[in-house]
Amino acid sequence: MARHSAFNSRDVRQIAGASLLPFRTSCKGPVNTSKIGSFEEEGEDVIDEAISFYRANVLFRNYEIHGGADRILLYLTLYISACLAKIEKTPNPKEAEKALQMMAFETFALPGQAGFPFNAFFDKAERHEDLEELKAYMKQLREETGQRVCKVGFTPEGNPNKFWTAFAKRKFMNV
Repeated sequence: MARHSAFNSRDVRQIAGASLLPFRTSCKGPVNTSKIGSFEEEGEDVIDEAISFYRANVLFRNYEIHGGADRILLYLTLYISACLAKIEKTPNPKEAEKALQMMAFETFALPGQAGFPFNAFFDKAERHEDLEELKAYMKQLREETGQRVCKVGFTPEGNPNKFWTAFAKRKFMNV
């Protein structure tokens, strides 16, 4: 059975059916402002949750959405796969950090746009301002996720961690 987000019951702003959840971050973006809120609790945030559920969830071809946080989890699972594929091709953690930083800032499709892999699971944003806010949120989410995946994707000796990179070859939901 696929793992679902513990943050589905949170009462947070949603855009395109996705919950804009606060998370710990050192990256600049909307999460650092009062628009999204700040992450004040100790423990897991949505990025930690996505990383810890990744190896279980990537094995599934179907995924039932229980809420807006599951949509973020779904998106992060696919993004973590892309991060691990990059890590697999890099010789050391420093190079991987650079590659993942660049990947976070690449142009990417948003819900409702052509090329977005999960349009069937997300709604289309109603206003252009909402779409811009979602884009900024997802950009910051991608940047922070890349930094954290880089930490688990390498062994202490600086080699790609085969227990993580082996999952990069898996197709998540045939995407």
